[in-house]
Amino acid sequence: MQIEDKGEHSVCTKVDRYLIENNVGKSCHAGRKKLWQLDSPFHCSVIGTCLSLEELRELCRKMRITVQAPLTDYELHRSFVGVAAMPTYAARRLHKHLDKKYRTTIRRFAKAQADTALETLWGEAVESGELAGAYWALATHPQASVELLNRVYGEVHMLSHLAGAAVRVDMQELSRLQRLTKTLTQQLTDIESKAKAQIAERDIAINQLHGRLAQTQAAAREFDDVRERLAAMESEPLSLRLRKQVEEYAVKLTGERVRAERAKASAEEWKRMAIQHGDRHLHLEEQLTQLHAECDALEVTLEKLLIPDCTACEERDECITGINLCGRCVLYVGGRARQCANFRTLVERQNGRFIHHDGGLHDGRLRLKSILPQADAVLCPLDCVSHEAVNRIKQYCKRHGKRLVLLPRSSLAAFTRGLNELAA
Repeated sequence: MQIEDKGEHSVCTKVDRYLIENNVGKSCHAGRKKLWQLDSPFHCSVIGTCLSLEELRELCRKMRITVQAPLTDYELHRSFVGVAAMPTYAARRLHKHLDKKYRTTIRRFAKAQADTALETLWGEAVESGELAGAYWALATHPQASVELLNRVYGEVHMLSHLAGAAVRVDMQELSRLQRLTKTLTQQLTDIESKAKAQIAERDIAINQLHGRLAQTQAAAREFDDVRERLAAMESEPLSLRLRKQVEEYAVKLTGERVRAERAKASAEEWKRMAIQHGDRHLHLEEQLTQLHAECDALEVTLEKLLIPDCTACEERDECITGINLCGRCVLYVGGRARQCANFRTLVERQNGRFIHHDGGLHDGRLRLKSILPQADAVLCPLDCVSHEAVNRIKQYCKRHGKRLVLLPRSSLAAFTRGLNELAA
Protein backbone atom coordinates (compact mmCIF):
# COMPACT_ATOMS: atom_id res chain seq x y z
CA MET A 1 0.00 0.00 0.00
CA GLN A 2 1.39 3.40 -1.07
CA ILE A 3 0.17 6.68 0.47
CA GLU A 4 0.43 10.09 -1.19
CA ASP A 5 1.16 12.72 1.48
CA LYS A 6 -0.30 16.22 0.84
CA GLY A 7 1.72 18.04 3.49
CA GLU A 8 1.06 18.74 7.18
CA HIS A 9 0.20 22.43 6.97
CA SER A 10 -2.49 22.11 4.31
CA VAL A 11 -4.15 19.20 6.11
CA CYS A 12 -4.25 21.00 9.43
CA THR A 13 -5.83 23.99 7.72
CA LYS A 14 -8.50 21.76 6.22
CA VAL A 15 -9.17 20.13 9.61
CA ASP A 16 -9.56 23.52 11.27
CA ARG A 17 -11.86 24.68 8.48
CA TYR A 18 -13.93 21.50 8.88
CA LEU A 19 -14.27 22.07 12.65
CA ILE A 20 -15.49 25.63 12.04
CA GLU A 21 -17.87 24.72 9.22
CA ASN A 22 -19.38 21.82 11.18
CA ASN A 23 -19.93 24.03 14.22
CA VAL A 24 -17.61 22.01 16.45
CA GLY A 25 -16.38 24.45 19.12
CA LYS A 26 -12.89 24.77 20.44
CA SER A 27 -14.17 23.81 23.85
CA CYS A 28 -15.10 20.39 22.55
CA HIS A 29 -11.79 19.74 20.78
CA ALA A 30 -9.24 21.78 22.70
CA GLY A 31 -6.50 19.43 23.92
CA ARG A 32 -8.07 16.30 22.42
CA LYS A 33 -5.58 13.60 21.51
CA LYS A 34 -4.89 12.87 17.87
CA LEU A 35 -5.13 9.38 16.47
CA TRP A 36 -1.34 8.98 16.15
CA GLN A 37 -0.89 10.23 19.74
CA LEU A 38 -2.78 7.28 21.20
CA ASP A 39 -0.91 4.28 22.55
CA SER A 40 -0.25 1.70 19.85
CA PRO A 41 -2.70 -0.92 21.28
CA PHE A 42 -5.52 1.62 20.78
CA HIS A 43 -4.81 1.89 17.04
CA CYS A 44 -5.91 -1.68 16.39
CA SER A 45 -9.02 -1.46 18.57
CA VAL A 46 -10.06 1.96 17.20
CA ILE A 47 -9.68 0.85 13.55
CA GLY A 48 -11.51 -2.42 14.21
CA THR A 49 -14.27 -0.98 16.42
CA CYS A 50 -14.96 2.50 15.04
CA LEU A 51 -14.62 1.87 11.28
CA SER A 52 -16.27 -0.73 9.06
CA LEU A 53 -14.48 -2.52 6.23
CA GLU A 54 -16.62 -0.63 3.70
CA GLU A 55 -15.48 2.69 5.22
CA LEU A 56 -11.84 1.61 5.05
CA ARG A 57 -12.12 0.74 1.36
CA GLU A 58 -13.89 4.06 0.69
CA LEU A 59 -11.13 5.92 2.54
CA CYS A 60 -8.59 4.12 0.34
CA ARG A 61 -10.29 5.65 -2.68
CA LYS A 62 -10.67 9.14 -1.19
CA MET A 63 -7.07 9.30 0.12
CA ARG A 64 -5.78 7.90 -3.21
CA ILE A 65 -4.04 4.97 -1.55
CA THR A 66 -2.56 2.77 -4.26
CA VAL A 67 -3.10 -0.94 -3.68
CA GLN A 68 -0.77 -3.31 -5.51
CA ALA A 69 -3.11 -6.29 -5.27
CA PRO A 70 -6.60 -7.00 -3.90
CA LEU A 71 -6.33 -6.91 -0.10
CA THR A 72 -8.05 -9.30 2.27
CA ASP A 73 -10.05 -7.85 5.15
CA TYR A 74 -7.19 -8.58 7.59
CA GLU A 75 -4.58 -6.98 5.31
CA LEU A 76 -6.76 -3.89 4.93
CA HIS A 77 -7.19 -3.62 8.73
CA ARG A 78 -3.45 -4.11 9.38
CA SER A 79 -2.55 -1.45 6.77
CA PHE A 80 -4.76 1.18 8.40
CA VAL A 81 -3.40 0.29 11.85
CA GLY A 82 0.04 1.10 10.45
CA VAL A 83 -1.28 4.36 8.93
CA ALA A 84 -2.69 5.46 12.31
CA ALA A 85 0.70 5.27 14.05
CA MET A 86 2.32 8.21 12.17
CA PRO A 87 1.12 11.85 11.72
CA THR A 88 0.94 11.57 7.92
CA TYR A 89 -1.66 12.98 5.54
CA ALA A 90 -3.55 9.67 5.61
CA ALA A 91 -3.59 9.60 9.44
CA ARG A 92 -4.97 13.15 9.57
CA ARG A 93 -7.67 12.29 7.02
CA LEU A 94 -8.53 9.23 9.10
CA HIS A 95 -8.72 11.32 12.29
CA LYS A 96 -10.89 13.89 10.49
CA HIS A 97 -13.25 11.17 9.28
CA LEU A 98 -13.67 9.75 12.81
CA ASP A 99 -14.34 13.21 14.27
CA LYS A 100 -16.94 13.92 11.61
CA LYS A 101 -18.61 10.52 12.03
CA TYR A 102 -18.87 10.74 15.84
CA ARG A 103 -19.11 14.52 16.33
CA THR A 104 -22.38 14.23 18.33
CA THR A 105 -20.87 11.74 20.78
CA ILE A 106 -17.69 13.83 21.02
CA ARG A 107 -19.73 16.89 22.06
CA ARG A 108 -21.54 14.86 24.72
CA PHE A 109 -18.29 13.46 26.18
CA ALA A 110 -16.58 16.87 26.01
CA LYS A 111 -18.95 18.16 28.72
CA ALA A 112 -17.54 15.58 31.18
CA GLN A 113 -14.35 16.71 32.93
CA ALA A 114 -13.82 13.85 35.41
CA ASP A 115 -13.50 10.07 35.31
CA THR A 116 -16.78 9.67 37.18
CA ALA A 117 -18.78 11.48 34.49
CA LEU A 118 -16.86 9.69 31.76
CA GLU A 119 -17.57 6.31 33.35
CA THR A 120 -21.26 7.17 33.53
CA LEU A 121 -21.35 8.09 29.84
CA TRP A 122 -19.40 4.92 28.97
CA GLY A 123 -21.84 2.76 30.94
CA GLU A 124 -24.81 4.33 29.11
CA ALA A 125 -23.11 3.65 25.76
CA VAL A 126 -22.48 0.00 26.73
CA GLU A 127 -26.13 -0.46 27.71
CA SER A 128 -27.39 1.14 24.45
CA GLY A 129 -24.90 -0.80 22.31
CA GLU A 130 -23.33 2.38 20.86
CA LEU A 131 -19.75 1.53 21.74
CA ALA A 132 -17.93 2.81 18.61
CA GLY A 133 -18.57 6.55 19.06
CA ALA A 134 -18.16 6.41 22.83
CA TYR A 135 -14.86 4.52 22.49
CA TRP A 136 -13.43 7.10 20.07
CA ALA A 137 -14.62 10.05 22.18
CA LEU A 138 -13.23 8.52 25.38
CA ALA A 139 -9.89 7.42 23.82
CA THR A 140 -9.18 10.98 22.58
CA HIS A 141 -10.63 12.79 25.62
CA PRO A 142 -7.99 15.04 27.27
CA GLN A 143 -9.26 14.42 30.85
CA ALA A 144 -9.51 10.62 30.68
CA SER A 145 -7.15 8.92 33.12
CA VAL A 146 -4.80 6.09 32.19
CA GLU A 147 -6.65 3.69 34.52
CA LEU A 148 -10.01 4.47 32.86
CA LEU A 149 -8.54 4.12 29.38
CA ASN A 150 -6.92 0.77 30.23
CA ARG A 151 -10.15 -0.54 31.73
CA VAL A 152 -12.20 0.60 28.71
CA TYR A 153 -9.59 -0.85 26.36
CA GLY A 154 -9.79 -4.17 28.22
CA GLU A 155 -13.59 -4.23 27.97
CA VAL A 156 -13.52 -3.54 24.22
CA HIS A 157 -10.75 -6.10 23.75
CA MET A 158 -12.69 -8.79 25.61
CA LEU A 159 -15.89 -7.85 23.78
CA SER A 160 -14.07 -8.49 20.50
CA HIS A 161 -13.02 -11.91 21.81
CA LEU A 162 -16.55 -12.66 22.95
CA ALA A 163 -17.89 -11.46 19.61
CA GLY A 164 -15.39 -13.70 17.81
CA ALA A 165 -16.38 -16.68 19.91
CA ALA A 166 -20.04 -15.90 19.30
CA VAL A 167 -19.34 -15.60 15.59
CA ARG A 168 -17.60 -18.99 15.60
CA VAL A 169 -20.55 -20.55 17.39
CA ASP A 170 -22.92 -18.80 15.00
CA MET A 171 -20.90 -20.04 12.01
CA GLN A 172 -20.99 -23.61 13.35
CA GLU A 173 -24.71 -23.28 13.92
CA LEU A 174 -25.10 -21.73 10.47
CA SER A 175 -23.20 -24.61 8.89
CA ARG A 176 -25.41 -27.10 10.73
CA LEU A 177 -28.53 -25.20 9.72
CA GLN A 178 -27.37 -25.07 6.09
CA ARG A 179 -26.90 -28.85 6.06
CA LEU A 180 -30.27 -29.27 7.72
CA THR A 181 -31.80 -26.86 5.20
CA LYS A 182 -30.50 -28.93 2.29
CA THR A 183 -31.96 -32.08 3.84
CA LEU A 184 -35.29 -30.41 4.55
CA THR A 185 -35.33 -28.86 1.07
CA GLN A 186 -34.83 -32.28 -0.51
CA GLN A 187 -37.53 -33.75 1.70
CA LEU A 188 -39.86 -30.87 0.83
CA THR A 189 -39.16 -31.41 -2.89
CA ASP A 190 -40.00 -35.11 -2.54
CA ILE A 191 -43.17 -34.29 -0.62
CA GLU A 192 -44.19 -31.69 -3.24
CA SER A 193 -43.61 -34.22 -6.04
CA LYS A 194 -45.73 -36.81 -4.27
CA ALA A 195 -48.40 -34.22 -3.51
CA LYS A 196 -48.48 -33.09 -7.17
CA ALA A 197 -48.83 -36.70 -8.31
CA GLN A 198 -51.65 -37.30 -5.82
CA ILE A 199 -53.37 -34.07 -6.89
CA ALA A 200 -53.12 -35.08 -10.55
CA GLU A 201 -54.64 -38.49 -9.76
CA ARG A 202 -57.37 -36.80 -7.74
CA ASP A 203 -58.15 -34.38 -10.60
CA ILE A 204 -58.40 -37.30 -13.04
CA ALA A 205 -60.76 -39.11 -10.69
CA ILE A 206 -62.84 -35.95 -10.21
CA ASN A 207 -63.13 -35.42 -13.98
CA GLN A 208 -64.22 -39.02 -14.44
CA LEU A 209 -66.82 -38.63 -11.72
CA HIS A 210 -68.07 -35.39 -13.31
CA GLY A 211 -68.44 -37.20 -16.63
CA ARG A 212 -70.36 -40.03 -15.04
CA LEU A 213 -72.55 -37.54 -13.15
CA ALA A 214 -73.37 -35.69 -16.40
CA GLN A 215 -74.27 -38.98 -18.11
CA THR A 216 -76.44 -39.97 -15.15
CA GLN A 217 -78.24 -36.62 -15.15
CA ALA A 218 -78.87 -36.81 -18.90
CA ALA A 219 -80.20 -40.36 -18.55
CA ALA A 220 -82.43 -39.22 -15.66
CA ARG A 221 -83.89 -36.37 -17.76
CA GLU A 222 -84.48 -38.71 -20.69
CA PHE A 223 -86.14 -41.20 -18.35
CA ASP A 224 -88.41 -38.45 -16.99
CA ASP A 225 -89.46 -37.46 -20.54
CA VAL A 226 -90.21 -41.06 -21.47
CA ARG A 227 -92.18 -41.55 -18.29
CA GLU A 228 -94.24 -38.41 -18.96
CA ARG A 229 -94.99 -39.51 -22.53
CA LEU A 230 -95.94 -42.98 -21.34
CA ALA A 231 -98.28 -41.56 -18.72
CA ALA A 232 -99.91 -39.32 -21.36
CA MET A 233 -100.34 -42.26 -23.74
CA GLU A 234 -101.87 -44.38 -21.03
CA SER A 235 -104.32 -41.64 -20.01
CA GLU A 236 -105.76 -41.09 -23.56
CA PRO A 237 -107.13 -43.53 -26.23
CA LEU A 238 -104.80 -44.31 -29.15
CA SER A 239 -107.19 -42.93 -31.81
CA LEU A 240 -107.49 -39.60 -30.00
CA ARG A 241 -103.70 -39.25 -29.69
CA LEU A 242 -103.23 -40.07 -33.36
CA ARG A 243 -105.89 -37.51 -34.37
CA LYS A 244 -104.12 -34.81 -32.36
CA GLN A 245 -100.79 -35.66 -33.95
CA VAL A 246 -102.34 -35.48 -37.43
CA GLU A 247 -103.83 -32.06 -36.64
CA GLU A 248 -100.46 -30.81 -35.35
CA TYR A 249 -98.69 -32.08 -38.47
CA ALA A 250 -101.34 -30.43 -40.69
CA VAL A 251 -100.80 -27.07 -38.98
CA LYS A 252 -97.02 -27.42 -39.38
CA LEU A 253 -97.44 -28.34 -43.07
CA THR A 254 -99.61 -25.28 -43.72
CA GLY A 255 -97.04 -23.04 -42.10
CA GLU A 256 -94.21 -24.58 -44.12
CA ARG A 257 -96.19 -24.03 -47.35
CA VAL A 258 -96.74 -20.38 -46.50
CA ARG A 259 -93.03 -19.93 -45.76
CA ALA A 260 -92.11 -21.70 -49.01
CA GLU A 261 -94.38 -19.42 -51.04
CA ARG A 262 -92.91 -16.35 -49.33
CA ALA A 263 -89.41 -17.59 -50.00
CA LYS A 264 -90.25 -18.18 -53.66
CA ALA A 265 -91.71 -14.69 -54.02
CA SER A 266 -88.70 -13.19 -52.26
CA ALA A 267 -86.33 -15.09 -54.56
CA GLU A 268 -88.15 -13.77 -57.63
CA GLU A 269 -88.01 -10.22 -56.23
CA TRP A 270 -84.28 -10.52 -55.59
CA LYS A 271 -83.77 -11.91 -59.09
CA ARG A 272 -85.65 -8.96 -60.60
CA MET A 273 -83.63 -6.47 -58.50
CA ALA A 274 -80.40 -8.18 -59.53
CA ILE A 275 -81.31 -7.77 -63.21
CA GLN A 276 -82.20 -4.09 -62.65
CA HIS A 277 -78.97 -3.41 -60.76
CA GLY A 278 -76.99 -5.18 -63.46
CA ASP A 279 -78.53 -2.97 -66.15
CA ARG A 280 -77.94 0.10 -63.99
CA HIS A 281 -74.35 -0.96 -63.43
CA LEU A 282 -73.75 -1.26 -67.16
CA HIS A 283 -75.37 2.16 -67.72
CA LEU A 284 -73.19 3.75 -65.02
CA GLU A 285 -70.08 2.18 -66.51
CA GLU A 286 -70.94 3.70 -69.89
CA GLN A 287 -71.50 7.11 -68.26
CA LEU A 288 -68.23 6.82 -66.37
CA THR A 289 -66.38 6.03 -69.59
CA GLN A 290 -67.93 9.07 -71.26
CA LEU A 291 -67.04 11.29 -68.28
CA HIS A 292 -63.43 10.09 -68.35
CA ALA A 293 -63.23 10.90 -72.04
CA GLU A 294 -64.75 14.34 -71.50
CA CYS A 295 -62.41 15.04 -68.61
CA ASP A 296 -59.35 14.06 -70.67
CA ALA A 297 -60.50 16.29 -73.50
CA LEU A 298 -61.06 19.20 -71.11
CA GLU A 299 -57.65 18.80 -69.52
CA VAL A 300 -55.95 18.80 -72.94
CA THR A 301 -57.86 21.94 -73.90
CA LEU A 302 -56.97 23.69 -70.65
CA GLU A 303 -53.30 22.82 -70.97
CA LYS A 304 -53.25 24.47 -74.39
CA LEU A 305 -55.14 27.52 -73.15
CA LEU A 306 -52.97 28.09 -70.07
CA ILE A 307 -49.60 28.20 -71.85
CA PRO A 308 -47.93 31.42 -70.52
CA ASP A 309 -46.44 32.51 -73.88
CA CYS A 310 -48.08 31.23 -77.06
CA THR A 311 -45.30 32.67 -79.21
CA ALA A 312 -42.89 30.11 -77.70
CA CYS A 313 -45.07 27.16 -78.76
CA GLU A 314 -43.95 25.36 -81.94
CA GLU A 315 -47.56 24.40 -82.76
CA ARG A 316 -49.06 27.85 -82.25
CA ASP A 317 -50.42 27.91 -85.81
CA GLU A 318 -52.33 24.66 -85.29
CA CYS A 319 -53.53 25.60 -81.73
CA ILE A 320 -57.34 25.94 -81.77
CA THR A 321 -59.03 27.18 -78.64
CA GLY A 322 -62.57 26.86 -80.02
CA ILE A 323 -64.01 29.36 -77.47
CA ASN A 324 -64.52 33.13 -77.86
CA LEU A 325 -66.42 35.01 -75.18
CA CYS A 326 -66.45 38.15 -77.32
CA GLY A 327 -65.65 40.51 -74.45
CA ARG A 328 -68.42 39.27 -72.18
CA CYS A 329 -68.04 39.51 -68.41
CA VAL A 330 -68.24 36.21 -66.47
CA LEU A 331 -69.15 36.29 -62.77
CA TYR A 332 -68.02 33.23 -60.76
CA VAL A 333 -69.84 32.92 -57.41
CA GLY A 334 -68.49 30.46 -54.79
CA GLY A 335 -65.73 27.91 -55.32
CA ARG A 336 -62.23 27.96 -53.83
CA ALA A 337 -60.15 31.11 -53.84
CA ARG A 338 -56.94 29.36 -54.90
CA GLN A 339 -58.56 28.31 -58.22
CA CYS A 340 -59.65 31.79 -59.24
CA ALA A 341 -56.27 32.78 -60.70
CA ASN A 342 -56.48 29.90 -63.22
CA PHE A 343 -60.13 30.72 -63.95
CA ARG A 344 -59.26 34.39 -64.58
CA THR A 345 -56.42 33.40 -66.96
CA LEU A 346 -58.73 31.01 -68.79
CA VAL A 347 -61.47 33.63 -69.26
CA GLU A 348 -59.04 36.33 -70.36
CA ARG A 349 -57.41 33.96 -72.87
CA GLN A 350 -60.88 33.42 -74.35
CA ASN A 351 -61.50 37.15 -74.83
CA GLY A 352 -63.56 37.74 -71.70
CA ARG A 353 -63.53 39.45 -68.31
CA PHE A 354 -63.63 37.61 -64.95
CA ILE A 355 -65.23 38.66 -61.63
CA HIS A 356 -65.27 36.50 -58.50
CA HIS A 357 -67.49 36.49 -55.40
CA ASP A 358 -66.79 33.87 -52.68
CA GLY A 359 -70.50 33.15 -52.16
CA GLY A 360 -70.82 34.53 -48.64
CA LEU A 361 -67.64 33.33 -46.91
CA HIS A 362 -66.03 36.78 -46.67
CA ASP A 363 -67.82 38.86 -49.34
CA GLY A 364 -71.25 40.08 -48.27
CA ARG A 365 -74.54 40.29 -50.11
CA LEU A 366 -74.06 44.01 -50.77
CA ARG A 367 -71.00 43.32 -52.92
CA LEU A 368 -72.89 40.57 -54.78
CA LYS A 369 -75.71 43.00 -55.46
CA SER A 370 -73.26 45.61 -56.75
CA ILE A 371 -71.34 43.30 -59.16
CA LEU A 372 -74.30 41.37 -60.63
CA PRO A 373 -75.20 44.19 -63.07
CA GLN A 374 -71.63 44.04 -64.48
CA ALA A 375 -71.90 40.37 -65.41
CA ASP A 376 -73.15 39.03 -68.76
CA ALA A 377 -73.27 35.47 -67.41
CA VAL A 378 -72.95 33.76 -64.04
CA LEU A 379 -71.21 30.47 -63.20
CA CYS A 380 -71.95 28.94 -59.79
CA PRO A 381 -70.58 25.59 -58.39
CA LEU A 382 -73.19 23.91 -56.22
CA ASP A 383 -70.71 22.14 -53.92
CA CYS A 384 -69.01 25.27 -52.55
CA VAL A 385 -71.50 28.18 -52.15
CA SER A 386 -74.13 29.29 -49.65
CA HIS A 387 -77.83 28.63 -50.29
CA GLU A 388 -78.64 32.32 -49.84
CA ALA A 389 -76.22 33.30 -52.62
CA VAL A 390 -77.65 30.69 -55.01
CA ASN A 391 -81.23 31.84 -54.41
CA ARG A 392 -80.29 35.51 -54.86
CA ILE A 393 -78.43 34.74 -58.12
CA LYS A 394 -81.34 32.71 -59.49
CA GLN A 395 -83.83 35.49 -58.75
CA TYR A 396 -81.61 38.18 -60.28
CA CYS A 397 -80.79 36.23 -63.47
CA LYS A 398 -84.44 35.30 -63.97
CA ARG A 399 -85.57 38.88 -63.45
CA HIS A 400 -82.95 40.43 -65.80
CA GLY A 401 -82.68 37.59 -68.30
CA LYS A 402 -79.01 36.81 -67.71
CA ARG A 403 -77.45 33.45 -68.43
CA LEU A 404 -76.90 31.24 -65.34
CA VAL A 405 -74.90 28.02 -65.49
CA LEU A 406 -74.92 25.85 -62.35
CA LEU A 407 -71.82 23.68 -62.11
CA PRO A 408 -71.89 20.31 -60.28
CA ARG A 409 -68.37 20.81 -58.86
CA SER A 410 -65.87 23.58 -58.19
CA SER A 411 -63.22 22.09 -60.50
CA LEU A 412 -61.29 23.33 -63.52
CA ALA A 413 -62.97 20.80 -65.79
CA ALA A 414 -66.46 21.87 -64.65
CA PHE A 415 -65.56 25.55 -65.14
CA THR A 416 -64.31 24.83 -68.67
CA ARG A 417 -67.54 22.99 -69.50
CA GLY A 418 -69.51 26.00 -68.21
CA LEU A 419 -67.51 28.34 -70.47
CA ASN A 420 -68.20 26.05 -73.42
CA GLU A 421 -71.94 26.30 -72.70
CA LEU A 422 -71.70 30.11 -72.51
CA ALA A 423 -69.76 30.28 -75.79
CA ALA A 424 -72.26 27.99 -77.49
